[in-house]
Amino acid sequence: MARITVNTTGTQPVLEISTDVANVANAALAVTCLQDITITNSTGIYSWVDFCSTDMNKITTPADNEISTNMVLDGEVFFGTDSVSPTTAAEYGVAALSNDKVNISWKLYMNGTANGAYYYTGTGYVSSVAPTVSPDAPVWISPLTIAVDGSMTTGTV
Repeated sequence: MARITVNTTGTQPVLEISTDVANVANAALAVTCLQDITITNSTGIYSWVDFCSTDMNKITTPADNEISTNMVLDGEVFFGTDSVSPTTAAEYGVAALSNDKVNISWKLYMNGTANGAYYYTGTGYVSSVAPTVSPDAPVWISPLTIAVDGSMTTGTV
């Protein structure tokens, strides 16, 4: 069985975010130094019972998809490079993308960006940003959630 490794040089997960919802590669902001990642495809199920059957009936409802992670804060990635008139994801930074409710495209590379890497991609919104620090963990970290707008797609580089 082939494994998707993430603990060797060049195979770390990379999250790219862009304000160009048509093409995530345009002016993408690379969010690296991720602590953990959860990819959620939560297809809903509606259940009902009627007098025609002795069993429950079920049908799927639209999925509620999201990407959630914890990131180690980097000043430029989190606060952006242009707080006055940002247009790209790198200029906005993660905090402003969330605060300004900017529609984004994103691509999550599961095992680096080299040929053969697997990825998920889609559009959505950055949410759930909450920087925290403590004396026994003296680097700022923050959860980051991407609320996926519509479907996620998968592929390989």
